Amino acid sequence: MNMFLLAAETDPVAKAVESLLSNISGFQRLTAQEFSGIDFGSEDVLLLGENGTSNELISQAELPSVGMIQNIGCTPSPALLANASRSELQVIVAGISPNIAPRVANRVIGFTGPLTVRPLPDWGVIGVGEVGVEVVKKALATRSSVGIAEIRTPRSGLLTELGVRRHSLDLLVAGSDVITIHVHAGSTTSPLISDRELRLMKSDAVLINTSSSSVVDESAVIEALERGEIAGYATDCPGDAISTADESLAASGKLIVTTNPLTNQIGAPQQLAKYILANAEAFKSKSTVRGIYEPIDFPTIGDPSFWSSRMSPRQD
Repeated sequence: MNMFLLAAETDPVAKAVESLLSNISGFQRLTAQEFSGIDFGSEDVLLLGENGTSNELISQAELPSVGMIQNIGCTPSPALLANASRSELQVIVAGISPNIAPRVANRVIGFTGPLTVRPLPDWGVIGVGEVGVEVVKKALATRSSVGIAEIRTPRSGLLTELGVRRHSLDLLVAGSDVITIHVHAGSTTSPLISDRELRLMKSDAVLINTSSSSVVDESAVIEALERGEIAGYATDCPGDAISTADESLAASGKLIVTTNPLTNQIGAPQQLAKYILANAEAFKSKSTVRGIYEPIDFPTIGDPSFWSSRMSPRQD
């Protein structure tokens, strides 16, 4: 098995990965120019950063004929996931969600402070993959009630294990005090939360987004905040509309934005590097690879999500 790393020179996780793997036989860090000339094999692993160059190469090229692509950043390229779902190659595409989930959940809970959420709110968690499940557990630990929305039937026993109920997206949005989104960007989430869903929310409810700026209509969010139709919005993945929003929204406490990536937190790059190596070794030994992305699927009639708004694959 060979391991190839394609990421920006400034990527802290890539630096930690290179430090950990530099003495391992078969490891090579690639430049963008070298990437196109590599003859990948079905036993090889590509460690892929989320910088613009990596995403651009994956968008323009056919899916590399590696055995596994391990995304090393928080957000997978939608083009990569789309290519993987269309490709005839049997390529495993995995992410870092199992490792980063507790940090995401802590950030989500942390947002509720400056948003001045009422005590013991009703939570609505959209997407129950690794991250969503961790958020559910953290919210339940605060003695709040929690409901979830998911595109497909969650794994057997999960809802009983967590002690939560599943709702359609519309019912969840309409009945929750805190709505938090944990899905991938993609064709079914462009956007997932639009003006329609925002109008379903309670006027004192808040929306939290740690997924992607594309999964919400940011312009509609700003208008809803200005009209008082929702009480607050918090995100660590702002797009242009939020980044250029009137400063009065932030000053009023209605808009909370952080641009500090969770992968930059102290100890996170080294922890992620160990996880990434363990996942590559699991692939090599044909044991369980963690964080595999699932292709987009749609609910069938009778499924609670069938009559709801647009949904996305869960973040596993």
